[in-house]
Amino acid sequence: MELNSSVAAVITGGASGLGEATARSLAAKGVKVAIFDMNEQKGEAVAKEIGGVFCKCNVTSEEEVDAAFAKARAAHGQERILVNCAGTGNAIKTASRDKTTGETKHFPLDAFNWIIQINLVGTFRCIAKSAK
Repeated sequence: MELNSSVAAVITGGASGLGEATARSLAAKGVKVAIFDMNEQKGEAVAKEIGGVFCKCNVTSEEEVDAAFAKARAAHGQERILVNCAGTGNAIKTASRDKTTGETKHFPLDAFNWIIQINLVGTFRCIAKSAK
């Protein structure tokens, strides 16, 4: 694929880290970049620097993803590139023991579900909506 100004891209998690680097790299080749991120301040700043568009978006929200794609497409047309970099992690032991009481506890499943909703379901949500 030739990367130039005839190509539009969406980068989830594009306000920082790998997403930001990807957005900057594509924009440097002339690609029209839409940044999907929850960090409005950083996302707006990066979008302005690269000549892109910022779309405030939580990938766990169907409505926010739909609105972000609508905004990105209104600005740049149909995306031909989607790079999913939105994600997070946590560092909690699978099981542990309280040193004082000896009580055991397991990884909180709500924390695990939160990670799955962002990193897995959110990624697939964006893939499905972009492919449509």
